[in-house]
Amino acid sequence: MVATRELRLADGSTVLLDDPDFWRFWKSKLFVHNRHVCLRDEEGRIRRLHREVLGVHDSRIVRFLDGNMRNCSRSNLQVLERSVLATARPSQGACSYKGVSPYRGKWQATIRIEGKLKWLGSFATAEEAARAYDDAVLASRGRTGVLNFPARARRRPKDALDELSSGRSEGGHETQLSSSPVG
Repeated sequence: MVATRELRLADGSTVLLDDPDFWRFWKSKLFVHNRHVCLRDEEGRIRRLHREVLGVHDSRIVRFLDGNMRNCSRSNLQVLERSVLATARPSQGACSYKGVSPYRGKWQATIRIEGKLKWLGSFATAEEAARAYDDAVLASRGRTGVLNFPARARRRPKDALDELSSGRSEGGHETQLSSSPVG
């Protein structure tokens, strides 16, 4: 694990950086602009520190995993394509969880993988179905997937990928493939 250090900003507050990045930016005059920690490049343009830490200079998005914009350590930053966030829009159905819908008095979880709709099972509560959806997202898309519970540990369970490919969900329900469009 890389050691982290706090770097003081012009207003007296601090930002958390990994040790190598601390030494990279320790002479820079850091300031807060639009709630983000920023610095000026050689040409005088304002650059956001978290994007500079990862070297992202294109249209991709850098997200803070813990939501703290003063934690610019590499383990807290995640680079996402814009298309991933486009699919993260709020749900418009009866349930606020992604991939979860009412089903015969219970809740069902489904996920679309490679264009096919995969049924993950039916569950007693919407939260259980949302957790099953999150497990399937972690197994199929890894850290780049959009989760219902982003505060959850962002690592893939060892056997989740095996369960997903074998056709059994976490709750022991049989899964089925359906090519019908999601409503």
